[in-house]
Amino acid sequence: MRTQTPIPGRTGTYATRAGAAALTALLLLGAGPVAAADPAAPSAGPSATAGPQTATAGPSAAAEQRTRADRLADELRKNPVYLSAAQPRELPRSLAPQIAELARRTGVPTYVLALPDSRDGAQLLALVHDRLGQDGLYVLIGTYGRLTAAAFGTDAPAQEAARAALYGTPYGAGPLAEFEVFVDTVALGKQQAAARAEQLAAQDRKSDGRPHLYISSTDRQNQNLLLGIAVVLLPGLLIALGLRLSRRRGAAAAYTPAEQGNGKVRLTKATQQAKQAKRTEKPKRPAGGRPPLRRGVLAATGLAAVAAVLGVVLAAPEVFPQTVDSPHLTVTRADLDARVDEVAAGLADSPIYQDPSAPDALNAADLPALRQRIAELAPVGPVHVVVTPSTGADETDHSGSLLLSLIRERTGQNGVYILIDPLLGRIELRSFGTDRDTGRRFARLDSDIRYPYGAGDDLKAKPRLDRVLDAVAEARPRPGDDPVPTGLTLPPLRDNKLPPLFGNDFGGGTVLGAMLLGVLLLLAWAAVATVRAVLRSRRARALAPARHAEPRHAPAQPTLRQLRGWAAEDVRELAAGLAAADQDAPGRARAWDCLDAAELLTGNGRTEHTDEAGDLAAVLVLARGGLAALHGEATPTVCRLNPLHGAATGGRVPPWFAALGIGPRSTRLCPACRDAFRGADSTTATPARRRAAEERLLRLPAADDRAARTAWDEAGQILPAAREGLEPLILRARESASVQ
Repeated sequence: MRTQTPIPGRTGTYATRAGAAALTALLLLGAGPVAAADPAAPSAGPSATAGPQTATAGPSAAAEQRTRADRLADELRKNPVYLSAAQPRELPRSLAPQIAELARRTGVPTYVLALPDSRDGAQLLALVHDRLGQDGLYVLIGTYGRLTAAAFGTDAPAQEAARAALYGTPYGAGPLAEFEVFVDTVALGKQQAAARAEQLAAQDRKSDGRPHLYISSTDRQNQNLLLGIAVVLLPGLLIALGLRLSRRRGAAAAYTPAEQGNGKVRLTKATQQAKQAKRTEKPKRPAGGRPPLRRGVLAATGLAAVAAVLGVVLAAPEVFPQTVDSPHLTVTRADLDARVDEVAAGLADSPIYQDPSAPDALNAADLPALRQRIAELAPVGPVHVVVTPSTGADETDHSGSLLLSLIRERTGQNGVYILIDPLLGRIELRSFGTDRDTGRRFARLDSDIRYPYGAGDDLKAKPRLDRVLDAVAEARPRPGDDPVPTGLTLPPLRDNKLPPLFGNDFGGGTVLGAMLLGVLLLLAWAAVATVRAVLRSRRARALAPARHAEPRHAPAQPTLRQLRGWAAEDVRELAAGLAAADQDAPGRARAWDCLDAAELLTGNGRTEHTDEAGDLAAVLVLARGGLAALHGEATPTVCRLNPLHGAATGGRVPPWFAALGIGPRSTRLCPACRDAFRGADSTTATPARRRAAEERLLRLPAADDRAARTAWDEAGQILPAAREGLEPLILRARESASVQ
């Protein structure tokens, strides 16, 4: 806890000092003309009592007339490196020796200002140079460490070095690191500094911005989340894989497919298959009902899982080596007390204190009237006006109320303390030990007086301060309303250490890792099941008898238009095939006979003049038979159910065909029809068998496509001959043509 240290010269009351100032002003007004008329008059000046008061007020008023540039020039005369006391948490004054050491590298006189506000930095540097009257390199370290530099009377590459510092310093490196890049670039000379600045700017454009030197606490939380996921997910996947591999050999040995005999497939009813399955001896498995596990694989899996966990734990510090989120700053107690000491010393000489590092919120022309107004308020309570920034980088961590309390503690004098923030324009008021309701009246003022939102560059501090002083003047006695605070402490300094690894969100990462592990295992199980099903289906198709696809253009109930188009297409294809075939090609004679018979039925292949569906179907059968002969498939018979299917190479019809009136049993089917009726034995219901046969039986339309359809073996005089084979169909077509 800080101790209250009285300031010398402040033991009298404020009213006494104000009265002395007023008396001094009256004496000066009365003595001025006399002194001007006769400077040598020995006893026409002020009294002995007024002399000291005039000497005290004169320097104070003169100091208040000085601008910000004047005050900064005064500081640079004392020390070429001036660091504002208003930002000890970001740039403490204890860094001044290091900055001075870096500044000597430039090789030219260098003056450094570190201020909480860098607006109009180039203009401010020019004004300070004019007031100081010294040539050299002037550098302003402003908000967030941003550098503004100007060279006066020297050819130092100020602009190039500032540009190199901007693009060559990683984010978060701090103002000290950026200033070091600046001075090193200045030392290179103008030509090399310009080249380096351009190179760094080009790299910045290519890399989409400067890299970050430090990570944040949020980044560390994300790292812990990833570590939690990895600690659960990696060993979990290894264990699942090990269990799978440990069962693989036992499962393969425990199941042996039943022998398939000679490879024939017997089609029986499901009930007969079930009975046969019961009679089949099942392979024996171990007593536990599961294949034995491979213990060696399980042991290796356990070791791999433990190694994965240890690998994550040991590799984490190497993968995520960051320990701090910002540069390390050593902030001393003197750094934190510097501004309060300066303000207290300034208030000892004048009721108005303006921070030399901050913009002028109160103009020099307004100060005499304000001092007079403050003197008039002495009976209400001494009024102190402090103009200094209140930011998160100051000792109070942006607490204006605490700052005023610290100033009162340091001065040891009760009264009304008013804080004006020259950056934002905010006004705060605290009263201590006046026993008046000053604070309550200030709180009832309009918000635009206390917080000038949207005021722009003109904060209108003077008229707003007048309104605040009006509230102070209107205060009424209220004993105990503004007690003096005790036990004041500053907020703790920010610790730049990052949270440790395997802390923070690590637990949440383990939960998320378990959820991800479950999802991945489910996906893997689904993938394995899908692959198994596909492989099982492929093996089943490979073991099952081959099924033949339906021939093209062979529906059971075609239209007359379809028959006409297909017939013309197949006849043209057969003619083209014969023209391209060799004279001694096998099947050429049969193909020629088929083409000749087809053309006899259509009249030189012009199917548009044929209206009989039976004749068109006969043309299709002949054309397809000829094409099959050209390809070496000279089968004499066609499918009994649908001759458009082509050659009857599928075997004889089932025995139950005769009971349906489709016979005789010596007739044959195409492979597609054979596959369709496979498995239907004599126990199948007759209606179901008839329905299956009717669905595949070719039925031809009438000439108008509207009347009832007719079975192909009853359609016309020519097509029914195909029941006996292709040769009888050729003969019937020729006979019909000769009769016509």
